[in-house]
Amino acid sequence: MSLFIPLAMARSLGLRLLNPLLAARFHGLLAAGLLTASCASGPVSRAAPVARVDGAPVTLQDTFQFDLDSTHTGRTHRLYVAVPEGPAPAAGHPVIYLLDGGAHFPTLERLTRALPRLARGFGVAAATPVIVGLTYPGDPAHSDQARGEDYTPPAPNLSNTGDRFSKKQGGADRFLDFLKKELEPALASRLPIDGSRTALMGHSYGGLLVLHAFFTRPSSFDTFIAGSPSIWWNDRYVLTEKNAFLERFARTPVKARVLLTVGGLEQKPRKSEGTRGMFAAERRMVDNARELAVELEAMGGGDFAVQYLEFPGDDHYSAWLPMLSRGLLFFSAPSLLPGAD
Repeated sequence: MSLFIPLAMARSLGLRLLNPLLAARFHGLLAAGLLTASCASGPVSRAAPVARVDGAPVTLQDTFQFDLDSTHTGRTHRLYVAVPEGPAPAAGHPVIYLLDGGAHFPTLERLTRALPRLARGFGVAAATPVIVGLTYPGDPAHSDQARGEDYTPPAPNLSNTGDRFSKKQGGADRFLDFLKKELEPALASRLPIDGSRTALMGHSYGGLLVLHAFFTRPSSFDTFIAGSPSIWWNDRYVLTEKNAFLERFARTPVKARVLLTVGGLEQKPRKSEGTRGMFAAERRMVDNARELAVELEAMGGGDFAVQYLEFPGDDHYSAWLPMLSRGLLFFSAPSLLPGAD
């Protein structure tokens, strides 16, 4: 099965289409143009016309997509699914549910295809997961508004969350109900999946949702991967959920694995002057993630494990890439993580 992505959608997914033949001709034309410009006294040469090629759809092998209407969120969700090569394990495929799938699905899908070869090269076991990218049909503005509602916790007061763009917020529980009660059964009807080996992975608001799911539903997934989580949202409301979680954890040990990542430049970006720098400093992205990791790591042991990774040269708009690669290894082959024992 294949996912056929029209040119416009490919661009929205972050794919760049470049035909090698056209690339070679482009560079040849560019060189000819520069030579002509530098020889003003010489004859003017005209480049040969290039045949026009219509844009063909991009195909990602062993992938498919489907839309699912939710009674919990009241909206339609679009799912991009990547299936590992070869037969499924006896227990079924492990699954990574990837938030912001419209932006990150193609990258994680490519990383996942390379995982078996990487694991064989180091002589370790790695069960390649099914990747489920969660996104929305429609234009980007619609997706941004849906994301702002679905990825934020249901705080009692949403009057001053610090979000200047989302019209509605606080729908995270409805979204998680959709994922667990509607999407998981729909996926299981299509593929052999292992419901005991699942991960929720997200960046930014997606990371906030991952933390909310972990603090309020720690048994809903066995692995939680929160990249650059927006802990700042609504006066750090998610940390009140953390406090309630810690009280429960003292009485009932939790079986889960948690990865927290953040870019080292997220709190003080390269261009830190002006409004952007002020927001970055106030939001304390690095300090919030580091402090939370220290607190959770102190409670580790047994079936509960926490790892914190900081990417020194990355800011908020680049830290998602190492989060995807490290998160995949954390879930599928922890011994391959840089720095692992």
